Amino acid sequence: MVAAAGAGAYFLKQAHTREAQWAVVRTYCFDCHNRDDRAGGRAFDRLSPDHIAADAETWELAIRKLRSGLMPPAGGPRPDAKAVHALASWLENEIDAAAESPPPGRVSLRRMNRREYEHAIRDLLALDVDAEALLPLDNVAGYFDNNADALQVSPSFVTRYVDAARAVALQAVGDAKALPIATLYGDPENMVISLPPSGAPGTGRQQHHLPGMPFGTRGGFVVKHDFPADGEYELTIGDMAMAREVPRMEFENTVVVLLDGEEIYRTNVGGEADHKAIDQRLDPAVQEINNRLRKIRFRATAGQHELAVTFVHRSYAESDERTRTIALEGGQERIQAAHALEIRGPLSITGIGDSASRRKIFVCKPTESSEDRRCATEIVTQLAERAFRRPVTDEDLDALMAFYDAGARNGGFEAGVRDALAAILASPHFIYRAETGASAGIVALNDLELASRLSFFLWSSLPDDELLELAERGELHDSGVLAKQVERMIADERAKSLVTDFAFQWLDVAKLDEIVPDRTQFPHASGLLDPRDLMKQELELFVDSVLRSDRSVVELLTADYTFLNERLAMHYGIETVKGARFRRVTLPDESRHGLLGKGAILMLTSYPNRTSPVLRGAWVLERVLGSPPPTPPPDVPDLVENKRGEPPKTLRARLERHRENPTCFSCHGIMDPLGFALENFNAVGQYRTIDPDTRTPIDASGELPGGAHVAGAADLRRALVANPEQFVQAFTESLMTFALGRALDYRDMPVVREIVRRAEKDDYRFESLVLGIVESDAFRKRESVDLMQAALE
Repeated sequence: MVAAAGAGAYFLKQAHTREAQWAVVRTYCFDCHNRDDRAGGRAFDRLSPDHIAADAETWELAIRKLRSGLMPPAGGPRPDAKAVHALASWLENEIDAAAESPPPGRVSLRRMNRREYEHAIRDLLALDVDAEALLPLDNVAGYFDNNADALQVSPSFVTRYVDAARAVALQAVGDAKALPIATLYGDPENMVISLPPSGAPGTGRQQHHLPGMPFGTRGGFVVKHDFPADGEYELTIGDMAMAREVPRMEFENTVVVLLDGEEIYRTNVGGEADHKAIDQRLDPAVQEINNRLRKIRFRATAGQHELAVTFVHRSYAESDERTRTIALEGGQERIQAAHALEIRGPLSITGIGDSASRRKIFVCKPTESSEDRRCATEIVTQLAERAFRRPVTDEDLDALMAFYDAGARNGGFEAGVRDALAAILASPHFIYRAETGASAGIVALNDLELASRLSFFLWSSLPDDELLELAERGELHDSGVLAKQVERMIADERAKSLVTDFAFQWLDVAKLDEIVPDRTQFPHASGLLDPRDLMKQELELFVDSVLRSDRSVVELLTADYTFLNERLAMHYGIETVKGARFRRVTLPDESRHGLLGKGAILMLTSYPNRTSPVLRGAWVLERVLGSPPPTPPPDVPDLVENKRGEPPKTLRARLERHRENPTCFSCHGIMDPLGFALENFNAVGQYRTIDPDTRTPIDASGELPGGAHVAGAADLRRALVANPEQFVQAFTESLMTFALGRALDYRDMPVVREIVRRAEKDDYRFESLVLGIVESDAFRKRESVDLMQAALE
């Protein structure tokens, strides 16, 4: 009887909770979401509080909007923050309780995208290739370019992959019959000049030491060049002397050429003698000076090598000018710079040396012709097993050795290996990430398939020998083994792809390439001084420090440090950092903490000439809170600009026009306060307190949907992390989408929430989230479709 009474009390409490929460829905949602108005295509008055899980698709959308403050809409009656939180939690609990075994979802057959292809070639052949030059552009679905449904293949794709396979195989093996060709690096206009050469945006004025260059040098640039064979090559550096005028020739500039860090050439340009020669003899003198930089002969071995052109640092004086340089970090102005070079060759060939790629390929070397095919079989087998991510079958090997035989007949042993390698790289078993099984239903991945999923998730590349060995022994599916592998793989350097491939796409960093700072507004942050590449490097180092150090992902918002070099530190107004090397710096200003204080984020959410509270607020909603705002209507009027002769208005005042319309205010009332909280940062990420138009103090205050008042970036950050699970859930959704290679839907949300709840016990550490995803059925299983039935349907 006691048990019965306890059960009765429990159900009575549940019924009371259900009725209380449904009363909130009835009071605040029925006015719009009813069978007559059907706002958003939803009619809540047709639904029942007793069947929340049955209508999970509708309620998951409602939960997302409740959590982000988009529902009920701003400007209308709203429950307090506590009531909203309670309603969202009740809906989640109702759905999660009914989702005992959520389906793992179906991932289509997919090819490697360009990033994965680059990484796979790097790990398979120790060769860095430019997949953008070799392969077509990848389609993007959602945030990511690894979505299986978007990675479709047309006949032109197949042709490009075959051509790429041949080119990569030739590059990896080497070419003893290579013809001399010229490869240009930099702008062709900077090779033979009639006007002063101009560098690429963001490359700086070459006034200071560059990381990786020898100490005592300044400026210059580095290229990675593929040398097809051992032999003699020719280097030509872009002109530095002109007759039309004599800029930067007053002082002697010592030019140094380095191959893999070793000096191979040195000359001087400028100084009193050269200055006088140009003044007195004009074009002939210019020709003589520039000839010092042309047709420089040097020898190189086959393979990829770094060739650098730099200058001896003449003086560490602050400047040669009477006025300060425009570069914030200072530096001399009357110096030469290198912006372009051309490498030609091979002019003569002495053989093909033992490059890193050849060491990967030629695991054996026949000493006589009778051993050729046995050795070739060993080489092809080990390459194919790594490339196909599984043991090769006799059928696989027979097909590949046919390519070897054809190549060997015409060109010998190495030509045969090269053709077999091209066949491996063009094979669907390499290009596609296929998972076997034709029966319908839910199927567990085998260990080899699990190894492939894991490596493409954490490394965007092939599984290594350790993963494959565990998979072949059938041990990888063990939870303990899997956890150790996740820890090992995150610590590996290859896991940096989580930053550049996952995090950069999640944060929409590619948008930064579209925002070219306005030269008139920001002369110190445009052209050669464009800081965008520096900001990307700062963001990469910062995100890597959180993810791969197994810290709480909440620190992405709260961390009190960043990574700066002198140029970027001066851009931020920090004067204690010296030198070109990036290093960890504790931030004195709380406004700079976390992602919201990073220049890259602040610039990609701005326009080239001004900030945009709307763009910044929408970015916070979508990327931080996981709730994209609705698409704006097509007839939104342009922002009214200040006009000459009229009193200027602040950006806030001009945006009020968008907020006057109740329909617009329903979204802008949520987005704008988020964006205005960041208004103290200008369009290039510098902190300011005065409005540039009105010269009055900037108003960065606002009220968030839950009623919290904010007055700047620090307040906004505190408000966002007051409920950290919302940010962690948005992060986990994106991470899981990237891991699975498919879009998540409402059926995945119980799994996402369970991963977040478990990670909470470990302070939301990144490794806990990864392990939660890897151990989920969505990652370890798949839904298979009966292909015959699907074709009939």
